[in-house]
Amino acid sequence: MEEQNYALPLALDRIVMKQMLAKCPDREAIHQHLYLLMVTHFDETRFDENYGCALWEHDFSILSQIKWKDLIRESLETAIARFERRLTQIKVRVEIEELEMMSKHNSYIRKRIGVEVKAVIRRTNEPFIFFERIFISPMSID
Repeated sequence: MEEQNYALPLALDRIVMKQMLAKCPDREAIHQHLYLLMVTHFDETRFDENYGCALWEHDFSILSQIKWKDLIRESLETAIARFERRLTQIKVRVEIEELEMMSKHNSYIRKRIGVEVKAVIRRTNEPFIFFERIFISPMSID
């Protein structure tokens, strides 16, 4: 597959120096875009206040874990369907882990979420799988 997509992060200094920007294949570009959707909170972009997902609106929420996971899953499914039109048949799964992190003076409980997206690349009808984990909600225990 031809590399026709710009790779993230964009090296804007290359534009100033009149050099070509790095490119990547469709699969990598889709992966990078899904990650960007996942880590962007609503109203963070100028072009569309709905770009992003609800993860950052509810990272400290006191909803039950099941309701929280459903809320995040639905938000991501909606965002992907709206902003990543190269994919079809989108299925999102969200998992949550709580990990104890130790430092010299105290310990922290960090919540880590894993997001799996299974879909089909519209242009080629090939299966596509995305999986990323990110840490959210640092909590300190003394």
